[in-house]
Amino acid sequence: MEKRFSGKYTAQIVMVLCLVCVLLAAAYGYQEWDADSMTPPQDADGYYLLSTKEDFRWFISRDRDPYTNVRLANDLILNDTKGWENWADAPPENSYGAIPSYHGHFDGNGHALEGYYTSYGKWLAFLFTVLEEDARVTDLTIRNSLFQTTYEDCVYEDENGKTDVVTASAICFANYGVIENCEVQAKITGAWDAGGIAGINHGQMTDCKFTGMVEAGTDQNTEAPEHISARNSLFAGGICRSNQGIIRNCVNEGKVTINAISETFYVRDFVAGGISGRQSEEGRIEESCNMGDVTGIGLAGGIVGASWGSIYKCQNSGKVHIEQVERDHVGTLISAGVCASNGGIVDTCVNTGAVTINQKFLSYRSPVYGIACNTVNPDKGLIENSFYLEEKAMQVYPQRGVRKIKAAEVSDFSLYFSGEKRLERTDFTDFLCLVPYDPETGKDDSDYVHLGFGPPEDVMYEVSPGDNLWNIAKRYYGDGRYYGNLVWKNPVLEEGLLLPGMMITIPHRDLAAVRRYDEEGFGFAYCRLPSGENCPTRYVLSKPINWYYGTMQFAANAGLDTLWPKTPDAAESEDIRIFYRVDANPDGDFFEDCWPEVQERIKKSAAAYWGNSVDTFEFDHYTLDNGENLYCYSFVVYRKNEKLVCQTAYRLCENMLVEFIGVQPLQLHERIGQSHDVLLRVPYMAAFADTNAKMEETQFDLETFYGRENWDFPQIHNPFAIALAYDKDAECSPYMLFTGAQ
Repeated sequence: MEKRFSGKYTAQIVMVLCLVCVLLAAAYGYQEWDADSMTPPQDADGYYLLSTKEDFRWFISRDRDPYTNVRLANDLILNDTKGWENWADAPPENSYGAIPSYHGHFDGNGHALEGYYTSYGKWLAFLFTVLEEDARVTDLTIRNSLFQTTYEDCVYEDENGKTDVVTASAICFANYGVIENCEVQAKITGAWDAGGIAGINHGQMTDCKFTGMVEAGTDQNTEAPEHISARNSLFAGGICRSNQGIIRNCVNEGKVTINAISETFYVRDFVAGGISGRQSEEGRIEESCNMGDVTGIGLAGGIVGASWGSIYKCQNSGKVHIEQVERDHVGTLISAGVCASNGGIVDTCVNTGAVTINQKFLSYRSPVYGIACNTVNPDKGLIENSFYLEEKAMQVYPQRGVRKIKAAEVSDFSLYFSGEKRLERTDFTDFLCLVPYDPETGKDDSDYVHLGFGPPEDVMYEVSPGDNLWNIAKRYYGDGRYYGNLVWKNPVLEEGLLLPGMMITIPHRDLAAVRRYDEEGFGFAYCRLPSGENCPTRYVLSKPINWYYGTMQFAANAGLDTLWPKTPDAAESEDIRIFYRVDANPDGDFFEDCWPEVQERIKKSAAAYWGNSVDTFEFDHYTLDNGENLYCYSFVVYRKNEKLVCQTAYRLCENMLVEFIGVQPLQLHERIGQSHDVLLRVPYMAAFADTNAKMEETQFDLETFYGRENWDFPQIHNPFAIALAYDKDAECSPYMLFTGAQ
């Protein structure tokens, strides 16, 4: 989420709400109380003791001093609570009004207000409008009560001139003071926003608990007036709608739901959290727990929906779910165990709840996260020392600071939670590498992209006259430089003995590209498998979180998007550019069974464009777990004052074509090595691309592709023409998603 969600509710809004409370009190005939006959007794501390409904009416009367300290002497039954959940349709006998501004101490004294119903029908839905900095509400229970707002009664214009609707909540709209050891068991229904205990918290909320239901976005039918400008983000939270202060040791057991409001108002983001819907940079949520279900239509987090502050030692065991609704534009879907959009820090948190999405249409972003999604920037959104149950959250991309654990390992987390142990950032992979794949090591397969290399299984080969290790390796591995595999499996060859008639083993090799941490999905999501069935929401491609994706403007780039590092330290060279395309593929795997011939045709094209200025060709052919082929080749071209290391990779499936072309400029004196970033990243990204989606039509006009002359494969781009036209100084423009710049 963008930082646009930050910024405090100004005094102007509070003043407007307080003034409205006073005016409506007069309009609804608020009773003038006789101070002598109706004033409750005081205790030794000077607190007025509230023991009857009449005492409570005295407290909320508009002629009462806002600095008055009160204490409940017993539970106050304000209404017969039979059928209280339906009071919106059948109001109870007694109704009570919101207190505009309060500076005193409301001591619940361990007792409850039961059967509270707001005084103005469907108007302001909370006990206090504003708890000022010196106000305290402590040891209070509110139960079997309804707090509700509607658009028609609660709409107002904020300080920016935008239409807004009052937040529904139980204790207060805005808290600048202290709410401590309070419990709310109620139904909170907001036309737009809703918070279980408070609307906006600027102060402190400690040792509080919410049970019941919070439902936001209930306004479904309002027709927006013409030329209206409205808020574009709505929030719901179990403890509060928005936190700009401190929430400590609080628990939500209630159900939190946010719905899509009337489409006549354009709302871009719907955000729900088990503790708070939103949290600003100043906000801190510590040692709190969500056990209730959180359901949204855009972003949902077990603790917070969108946060730029601190989330420390928090736990979620509730179900977090996104149910996508049909809208007239593509939206963001993110479901996360702790925070759906993290621009701050999540430290020492654990999620054991299910994290799910039911996607029906296209959306942006990688959708399921065990802990949090860092959607703002990698230098702002950090996760440290956090864990989630792998069977509860099908997170596709690895993240630094996050470990998935099995149910049997949950008890081990207590050592991390207590501070005895801690995951360090050095515990996570910082580099790409290709290693032998050994399923017996116990490593999680999702930490690798598995590549089969060479023949599908070991082959016994009889040496023929004229054979040498180089040409045998080229025949079976695609390149003679892999002759070491033959020596590894046939020790007798170490002595240089290769005679006609000898039987040698051509080994199948299992390799793995080790996945880096801090990746994210990009491109588009899809919803149906080729079978026509809905599939789990996944993304087509993966990239490092500290890389951009967008466009680069130079002559040969038609039909290709671009990846490049955001910062100089995000890659070996900040001048690396990786061009990619995912498209329909009516021709299937047109390299299959002719890869040796393809190699010669590729070299021929290289000579046509570069003559003797291209060399160091290396060809590779891998087999993926799903049976698809991954075709790769690299080369070096020499230009004036520099050389380019280029790597290409192709997936040619029946339903999809994936092509990657990477370019890394080097100085002429720099040595070419296997470790260059572009040589590792391009095959890895292509191998990880998800090709389950069925793409019906090609997205690009292949006739417009640059460099079609002297190139035998019109379905894909000519990498030699791209290298010839490549300009590292050409302008790059990142794609901007509505959840913020990457």
